[in-house]
Amino acid sequence: MDGFELLHRDGLARIGRFSTKHGVIDTPTIMPVVNPNLPTLAIREMVDLGARTFITNSYIIRRNQALREKAEKHGVHSLLGFDGPIMTDSGTFQSHVYSDIEFDNLEIVEFQRKIGSDIGTILDIFSEPEFSYDKAKEAVMETHRRIASLPPVEDMILAGPIQGSLHKDLRKLSAELMSSTQAGYLPIGGVVPLLENYRYDDLVDVIMASRTNADFSKPVHLFGGGHPMFMGMAVLMGVDVFDSASYVKYARDGRMLFPDGSRDLSRISSFPRWSPAYGKYTVQEVRNLPKEERFRVLAMHNLAAVFNELSEIREQIFQQRLWQYVEARARSHPYLFRAFLRLLDYSGTLERFEDLSKKSTFFYFDHYTEKSPYFCRMDRNIPRIMESLGGCTRVLSRENWHPGRPHGPEFIAEYEASSHRFLIPWNNRLIPVELDETYPFQQMITSGLESSEFTRYLESAVGAGSPPHHDAVREFRLEKVRRVADYQFGPGMGDGLFPDSTEVRVSRSTGRIRSVILHGSLLATLRSHDGFFTLGIEGARRLHSISPGMLNRVKVTRDSAEFNAKGYNVFFKFITACDPDIIAGNEVLVVGPDDDLVAVGKASVSGREMRDYRTGVAVKIHRGSSEGEAKGGDQD
Repeated sequence: MDGFELLHRDGLARIGRFSTKHGVIDTPTIMPVVNPNLPTLAIREMVDLGARTFITNSYIIRRNQALREKAEKHGVHSLLGFDGPIMTDSGTFQSHVYSDIEFDNLEIVEFQRKIGSDIGTILDIFSEPEFSYDKAKEAVMETHRRIASLPPVEDMILAGPIQGSLHKDLRKLSAELMSSTQAGYLPIGGVVPLLENYRYDDLVDVIMASRTNADFSKPVHLFGGGHPMFMGMAVLMGVDVFDSASYVKYARDGRMLFPDGSRDLSRISSFPRWSPAYGKYTVQEVRNLPKEERFRVLAMHNLAAVFNELSEIREQIFQQRLWQYVEARARSHPYLFRAFLRLLDYSGTLERFEDLSKKSTFFYFDHYTEKSPYFCRMDRNIPRIMESLGGCTRVLSRENWHPGRPHGPEFIAEYEASSHRFLIPWNNRLIPVELDETYPFQQMITSGLESSEFTRYLESAVGAGSPPHHDAVREFRLEKVRRVADYQFGPGMGDGLFPDSTEVRVSRSTGRIRSVILHGSLLATLRSHDGFFTLGIEGARRLHSISPGMLNRVKVTRDSAEFNAKGYNVFFKFITACDPDIIAGNEVLVVGPDDDLVAVGKASVSGREMRDYRTGVAVKIHRGSSEGEAKGGDQD
């Protein structure tokens, strides 16, 4: 396997693909569990519903003589009647339940390779949620020992499960250990008891500790995570693949899966339009079907529910709206909402993986939204900027500024005649007025649920401490571009990037800032959709000269640098080092081995991810150093 190819991202959530011997697996997706002893639905029926890959149990196949002989002779694909990617489990759960099985790790891995599995799983040690720390650590270390002791496995992607019970540091350790092995695929194991008991809040701890410490070039799989109500949140945390027999188990009990939970057949009045049963049966007709036929109809419905939800999740990722989708969906069930509150505890971690801005509008629901990653980013950055600037502040009333419109001459005159730092109210926060057009401050739809305490604070703070006016002490547009640069590249970067002699040009048609020019050369353009900068090569040179160490940098090999200087994109495999705090979607400086600036472009992923990926474009280059400078164009 060449590694995971990233196509679209939304924080940790990603649409991607990876190759197997029998085809490409597009993610996020689910592998329906197929029991060769007890076939439920025909493979063709499941493919028609959306299945493109399956999982079956190699232990069950091996211990059944007829199944084993057919699999060994013709392969597991012939056994199942499917020529696409197939993953096999190892019998870990059976070993856990029955204490012992008749095959060791090497034997079961070799059997999976022999029958042609695309993804084969080691015989890991299952760790129950209630395991003590010492017992869970023993399982982690033994699982790692087993995979480390295997000879190189060829012609099959090896899955190395991440274990560790509910102990977050052990999940972190297991993720790091498994990432360092020949495992090309990383399932999160030991979670079925949590899923079966709706302990989604504990699952958040498990997934976050596992995903954020695992190699990003390897797909992450949540064993047993097949209920559609939790899939969106799991994908938001970076899960790429699910497997589940829930479509069968729920059907056996007369229950039906829906995006917001499960419902008994005896308590519904109609089928949704996406259900295979819609238009074919009435609910009463299904109730009256023979047991096995009723079971098949419900199993088809349940599988359709899963693939319907995955389709919606993929679209939400593409639109970069998955967080608000999950935030809204969390209100559909108390267990899910409890998990969402636990997820908010990780906003500081999640913020590291969020893009500089999104193509979707930012939704403000209520005070819980204020604990989201973008609020976390502003709560970290804005105080640092204000501290670096010093001086006194003044809070403006809402009547003195107009979000979404250029500032009028009266406001600009007041601003330029004052040395105060002007702040404006925004969803229970105060932000510098210079940032009012940057994401997410302007690109937002709000419920307007402002706290009464904040409202009372504004009433007392507006206009307090205004100094007497005097001759102009600063130029509003220049200060605006400097503060945007501080927010985008780090406190203090704005003054160094845009000196006093900088010319700020505006659009004749909109009055908005369009470009920043110095001595006739283009330093940067201000993007209208998110209010952030795209740097020119001269702006990159200035940023390079004032950014210490690896700040804002991606270092590449000398061979790559020669091509990047000509304007060609940077590929992951040529990166030798990078700033770990790079924000996805932000401007980065591409430098050679000696820190010589070779290009400027936009990072496709965060700095934490950039060191792991091996396939695809890491930086989309705007301009290389050998292409020359862009001159300041005319105003439109």
